[in-house]
Amino acid sequence: AYYDLKKYDLAIADYNKAIALDQNYAHPYYSLGLIAETTGDIQTAIKNYEKAAALYQQQGDDIWYQNAMSNLKRLKGY
Repeated sequence: AYYDLKKYDLAIADYNKAIALDQNYAHPYYSLGLIAETTGDIQTAIKNYEKAAALYQQQGDDIWYQNAMSNLKRLKGY
């Protein structure tokens, strides 16, 4: 909800709490990538999308893996 309200600091805090509770939960990494991309921090976005993609792939979540990879390809320019 904080992301939609553009309260990125609060959203980041919540996503980091979720990661602290479960480091294998891919969605917070993906969402951190979205925030970083939105705020222009492309290197952080790439790092978070890469982590999310790896976890999605590990967990067999092909749809979200493809979403993360699509964002990575776009940001990396290929």
